[in-house]
Amino acid sequence: MSPRELTHLLTTLDTAADVVEAIDDPELQRHRGWDLSGWRYDLVPWGVRFSLQGVSQAIPAEVLALVAVDRRNTGACGERHSPATTVLMLG
Repeated sequence: MSPRELTHLLTTLDTAADVVEAIDDPELQRHRGWDLSGWRYDLVPWGVRFSLQGVSQAIPAEVLALVAVDRRNTGACGERHSPATTVLMLG
């Protein structure tokens, strides 16, 4: 899967969790029709970093899937009034 294809797949942190699970489970990859060869992941604060390395003719790449909390919409006790946003970064 190319970095661009991965970014199109990652619409929420739930799908990022599905990709993490599939990287660890080749049978799940086959079941979903994903080829995640060469992809690795690192859990980072508020998200996950996917790294592509070691695939012939592929340029090393990283895709970050992070949750961004809108601090402007918090109440007096810090509760959030709007849903978090998933931020995807391709590098």
